Amino acid sequence: MIAPPMIDANAVLERQVRTFMINAVTALTPETSLDAAAKLFHEQRITGAPVVDANCRCVGVLSQTDLLVRKDQRSDRIGTSRYVLVLHGEPTLEDHVLGVDAPSHGVVADLMTKEPIGISSDTTLRQAIERMSHHGVHRLIVINDEKLHGVVTSMDVLRMLAPPQPPRDVDGF
Repeated sequence: MIAPPMIDANAVLERQVRTFMINAVTALTPETSLDAAAKLFHEQRITGAPVVDANCRCVGVLSQTDLLVRKDQRSDRIGTSRYVLVLHGEPTLEDHVLGVDAPSHGVVADLMTKEPIGISSDTTLRQAIERMSHHGVHRLIVINDEKLHGVVTSMDVLRMLAPPQPPRDVDGF
């Protein structure tokens, strides 16, 4: 078996997050229903999403943990099924989560973390790791010019630090 190539950890740690961040971001609105948010997380296989206002400013973040742990804090407000795809600080698509059952109580604004941990796209991987560790979070919101520009997750960090893996054959070996 051939050993995977070595990586220069110091060089990787100095890379700016703009080079590996998720820049096409699924974002919720404060008025999105909690049921629509949960269905969207499941469909897109994500564990959380930024929450943006009409100007693509990040006003919060909602995670699966928020949906599970804080579920007793739902209001009586009825939400929408609307979400937004944001690319480079601009909404590129507004859509609705399909198949959400009858309107239910609770909106994203009820459970979201209202002061998400933000970084700029110039932040280094090293600084992003320190920020995640210090705040105990698994995602950082990338904000430039007060607008959502991307997301960096703990999985993105691991992919950057792990050596490249050789392709697997058909049997997975």
